[in-house]
Amino acid sequence: MRIMLVALGVMALGAAAQAQQVAQMLNGVRAEEGLGPVQASPMLEAAAMAHALDMSENGFFDHRGSDGSDVMARAKTAGYGPCVIAENIAQGQTDLRQVLGDWVNSPGHRANILLDSITDYGLVRAEGDIWVLVLGQGGC
Repeated sequence: MRIMLVALGVMALGAAAQAQQVAQMLNGVRAEEGLGPVQASPMLEAAAMAHALDMSENGFFDHRGSDGSDVMARAKTAGYGPCVIAENIAQGQTDLRQVLGDWVNSPGHRANILLDSITDYGLVRAEGDIWVLVLGQGGC
């Protein structure tokens, strides 16, 4: 399996523009609520990628990994020491605007995006239009 979109770290045409779009959209929503910005994190991206690939390769859709892991465990495995961690998953959206729009319009997903203490994020899209957004605050 391959990742079709990675928010940062991919040398594909348009990856930088997509990463900028993600940051603008997330931070725009946060700014509307008086919250500080979040920045892309390679470690959270790795955690999101691991889960997206797991779901894509193993044919399931859940916050719990096929190995029983949760987002906290995946973040730690990726080298991120979270104080706060949250995860949004989605399936079927065909572009970045659609998935972020759906999350912003869903109360639970929006609440994750608007956690006041988060500072970092990682967003990926795997085959089968499986999206994973991991949000966190590290350093604990």
